[in-house]
Amino acid sequence: MTSGRATLGHLSREERARQRAAMAASTPLTPMRALGIATLASGALLAGAHAFERFGGLAPCALCLEQREVHWAALTVAGVMLFFARAGAAKVVAAGLGALCVVYLFSTGLAAYHAGVEWGFWKGPSGCAATGLGDGPSVGDLLSGLDAPGPRGPACSEAAWRLGGVSMAGYNVLASASLAAVCLLACVAFARRLYARPLAA
Repeated sequence: MTSGRATLGHLSREERARQRAAMAASTPLTPMRALGIATLASGALLAGAHAFERFGGLAPCALCLEQREVHWAALTVAGVMLFFARAGAAKVVAAGLGALCVVYLFSTGLAAYHAGVEWGFWKGPSGCAATGLGDGPSVGDLLSGLDAPGPRGPACSEAAWRLGGVSMAGYNVLASASLAAVCLLACVAFARRLYARPLAA
């Protein structure tokens, strides 16, 4: 009999066969498909953001940069999980899909917060204020500007681009929420197949 503590390199033949069957199950949303969708989507969002900055001249604000970091994290996790999926590490992939869901939920919340700042529903972080002079800076503003570690980007409250009334932060909400749903559905369906016990004859 095999131990219940079987690791990736010491699984029984039956356990390996069951995990491979779960990985290759012919369902609409397999782990490989979900990870592929996450990789392509986050990669496309990052490419679009950098293209808007480089070719469109739209400088990112502090919250924009934070949202990029979250998608870089998601892209990294998805890439690593694709490696484990090819290696047949089914339980690791199931955990990775759950982690990706959490990352995209965080991305959804951060993007929604940024969109709310743009619409004036609440104030943004103190380090994300407008850099324009407006009615004229005070002495304290000038001194704090001199102490700043480097150039600051545009105000988080000003959407640099909108399509159909929706800013890039708004579209990130929709994209991140959709990706979180994809990863959650794939994780739940995969876990059910992975841990399903065969019916007794």
